[in-house]
Amino acid sequence: MFEVKSVEHGSPSERCGIRPGDKIVSVNGEPLIDYIDYVYFSSKKKLKLAFFNDTGKRRVRIKKDEDESLGLEFIQPLLGKKRVCRNKCLFCFVDQLPHGMRQSLYLKDEDWRYSFVMGNYVTLSAVGQEELVRIIKRGVSPLFISVHTVDEKLRRFMLGNESAVPIRRLLKKLAARGIRFHAQAVICPGLNDGKKLEQTVRFLRRLYPAAMSLAVVPVGLTGFRQGLHPVSPVTKSMAGMTIKEVEKWQKECLNSIGTRFVFAADEYYIRAGVPLPPAEDYEAFDQIENGVGLMAKFLDEANTALGSCEKNSGHFSIATGQDAYPYLKALAGKVHRVCGAVIDVYLVENKTFGGGVTVSGLLGGKDFLRALRDKELGQALLIPASTLRDDDVFLDDMTLDALNDALRVPVYTAADGYQLIDLLSGRQEEE
Repeated sequence: MFEVKSVEHGSPSERCGIRPGDKIVSVNGEPLIDYIDYVYFSSKKKLKLAFFNDTGKRRVRIKKDEDESLGLEFIQPLLGKKRVCRNKCLFCFVDQLPHGMRQSLYLKDEDWRYSFVMGNYVTLSAVGQEELVRIIKRGVSPLFISVHTVDEKLRRFMLGNESAVPIRRLLKKLAARGIRFHAQAVICPGLNDGKKLEQTVRFLRRLYPAAMSLAVVPVGLTGFRQGLHPVSPVTKSMAGMTIKEVEKWQKECLNSIGTRFVFAADEYYIRAGVPLPPAEDYEAFDQIENGVGLMAKFLDEANTALGSCEKNSGHFSIATGQDAYPYLKALAGKVHRVCGAVIDVYLVENKTFGGGVTVSGLLGGKDFLRALRDKELGQALLIPASTLRDDDVFLDDMTLDALNDALRVPVYTAADGYQLIDLLSGRQEEE
């Protein structure tokens, strides 16, 4: 049972007499298990709710529009505790974390419910028949599935799990039942690249449109891999070969199914020294959370915003990671020519994770402090919003306020290209 915390005014639940403190027993004769059930039943036009209140057990009928919310908030979290991953992936990023980080970072998530709600990638390597039936029955789409390879033996090796659910059979069953999903393949050179990757692409393409897209992502290696299985980093030549293969498959897919379908992460283009594709080539940016098309979209937004940029003689600074640095350096020069603002761009090395971690989103607050402590930062410093949690805390638990105080300059975060140009033109600062 879930206890009602609040009821939205004017909602179907309020109209039928449900009040805070009532306990929901079942919906349409089925127990309310979690948020997945709540979303599923909320989409129905006709419902039968059983609940307890001060007078005992009651049953009510609800008629509502299909897109109308039930309007209930519960005391208990509807997703509850995350389900922990039992795999021992040879490339697992969590296993490569340094000691002393925020405790939540060490949690290995393998919960298909969070995959649906938040876009987290899961392997589904331990999903049982009962859970699979529930996914299908509730129509949970889209899911985000870490496929990595469709070679079953190789996949079990990469996951470190000899009892992993066979991925081919699982994906075929999901597709046959109308469940859609985005897929990713984290590429470990010499293992699931080359012919193995081609095998994965061809298999997933046959499952289109249930298989909606595939992100090809380079393995992330930190400086804390002691005692772990050796994994080769992605070299410049490997990155170039991967791009050529991906672009070949994109042409094939455009001709056969009308979408590019498979997309390479920005890191491949950066490591290969190859220009990024134009923003339109990423179509709906379905894999942007995977670092696929992130920079192209950011630059496209910034260039659009520059068209209405106001003249500004201010002095600003931008700090970012190694991958984004050359793009933001070039953009800063363009902003200066168009708007007049002087912008210094600083490269921040990732000491928090070390190794080959070069993306901005994994920078710690202390990384910024080390790189910028004695620098001329102008009237304001801009950093990527992706480096912070919603509560303005970095991965190393340093707060944004602490960085402000230490650098003695206002620090702003830019989440997209529009916001960056607003900040550099002084518009947002004035607001």
